[in-house]
Amino acid sequence: MSGKLFMSKYLLWLGILFSILFANVVQAAVFCSVTSPGFSTAYVTANTTTNVTATSFSVTCTKDAAGRRATSTVSYQVTAGNGLNATGTQNRANKLTSFINYSVSTVPTCATAWKGTTVLPTVAASFVMAMNTTVTNTYTFYGCILPLQVATAPVGNYTDTVTMTIARAGGGGGGRVTYTSGSFPVTIVAPATCTLTTPPTNLAFSYTAFRPTAALTSATYGVTCSTLLPYTMSLDTTIGVVTGLNYTLALNTVAAGGASPLASVGTGVAQSFFVNGSMAAGQAGTCTTAICTGAQVRTLTITY
Repeated sequence: MSGKLFMSKYLLWLGILFSILFANVVQAAVFCSVTSPGFSTAYVTANTTTNVTATSFSVTCTKDAAGRRATSTVSYQVTAGNGLNATGTQNRANKLTSFINYSVSTVPTCATAWKGTTVLPTVAASFVMAMNTTVTNTYTFYGCILPLQVATAPVGNYTDTVTMTIARAGGGGGGRVTYTSGSFPVTIVAPATCTLTTPPTNLAFSYTAFRPTAALTSATYGVTCSTLLPYTMSLDTTIGVVTGLNYTLALNTVAAGGASPLASVGTGVAQSFFVNGSMAAGQAGTCTTAICTGAQVRTLTITY
């Protein structure tokens, strides 16, 4: 009889132990993950200033109803790695056997690198979550490329992938929070260039003195700039007088109106634009014969 009594007590103790372990596991009901679109930029190797691109990452935390705690306190910070092509701690984007150095920073001056012991947010995020809620926080960081780097490979995309590690503020395990790290892509288009592939045709006004409506004309031209490369187009002047007639000029993507300068971003293929001209109505001009002709030369400048 004593042997049977001992066996019953042992089984009961084992069943209680399983219940305690199970209760401890199901309380881990908060999940935090980090994601980012990374950054892409066009890089002109001859520029003398640092290329800075603002981007962001987001941390999303979700508390489900699996745990027994009504609320949970969540804290975290995020660090960035050195990428897949690093030499030492220097991030590098590569194309074939060529590289462009870059870094990621917590500030737009690029003075503070986001790696190693540097974390974002710099003051740890800390908040309380109720059951069945989701919190998403977004933080800005910057891609930085120092000037005057020579890319020896042909024009193209230099790429890298950087790991972001999310952990509880101060380190250590996550406790009742499960953290999932992430990564972001880097694309640097280099060396970036811009060319006037189709020069503007001549603008020709046909104007009769004291006409009741404005005389309008336009000329098209084409520009090809590397993908992602910002550039501006401007005329040396937007006003002028020819044979006593005042006219205005503007740049646009359509054959009417516009501005100067006009900003655009390269796509890697030819983009079409217009120089649009207008002569206001009601002008007499200085022509003293039946027909007069006049001409002026204007300059179109592309800056990138």
